[in-house]
Amino acid sequence: MSIGFTYLIIGSVVLFYGADWIIKGGSQLAKYFGLSSIVIGLTVVAFGTSLPELVVSLAAALEGSPTIAVGNVIGSNIANVGLVLGLSSLVFPITIKFTQIKIDLGIYMIVCLLFTYFCMDGEIIRMEGLILFACIIAYTWFAIRHPAKKKDPQIDQINPNVPLSKTLLLILFGILSLSFGANIFITGAIDIARYFGISEVVIGMTIVALGTSLPELATSVIAAFRKESAISIGNIIGSNLFNLLSVIGLVSMISPLESPVKIIHFEIPYMVIYGLVLIPISLMPQPIHRGSALLLLLGYGMFIFQMF
Repeated sequence: MSIGFTYLIIGSVVLFYGADWIIKGGSQLAKYFGLSSIVIGLTVVAFGTSLPELVVSLAAALEGSPTIAVGNVIGSNIANVGLVLGLSSLVFPITIKFTQIKIDLGIYMIVCLLFTYFCMDGEIIRMEGLILFACIIAYTWFAIRHPAKKKDPQIDQINPNVPLSKTLLLILFGILSLSFGANIFITGAIDIARYFGISEVVIGMTIVALGTSLPELATSVIAAFRKESAISIGNIIGSNLFNLLSVIGLVSMISPLESPVKIIHFEIPYMVIYGLVLIPISLMPQPIHRGSALLLLLGYGMFIFQMF
């Protein structure tokens, strides 16, 4: 068990530094290309923090268990809002501007409906996966090119003397550290859980599922601490889009995904509700009230309880 605790400590430290590097690098990248922090959060940061979901889902598909991807993505999307946003804004209050996220949030809800439609026949086939993957390419282009994404005033405060190559390396090391740190953390948590006799099923449904959301959690908390709320909320919405479009898209192109029809009645509606809840939260007085953050966390706790 001591090894498990050692892994938890190492994983936590690596996650912290990985998140710190990716926030610094992402902010500097926005300076170079004249993009807003929300765009960097929606694209570069979001894609980087979603790597664990992609790796886990692809590995499952290659090993003959592609259906794990569906549960992993839905669970991670719910965790990103309930756990990541809830905990981040509870510790360091986050500001969400509805005008800043309304288009991306609208796209996310449309993607949720498309994903639900593809799940209705119990299988996501290769053609549907190709459609989803094509959508992430189109969305990324839209997010970068859309004129509504104006540059933030605070971007001008970023040090312009840092070379672009150093910025890109900082982001790369941040992404790799997040993936490595999450893996070490999960390994340690599983070791401790087994020591206390917790079943494999419970470990899989809780620790492993939550583990793939650790990069989003670490990045959003650090972003909130650095008062980069735009990167934090952009990371959450962008990661959810990446999970549905890129992770499900790629995995279903490799191997058609079986999607149990029952998830349409509980898990998917929960995911959609946790997307819609961002609307009233962003319209309330900012920053997010800690009472709202606590409700998000309680809602996520209820989801985990219902899963059992």
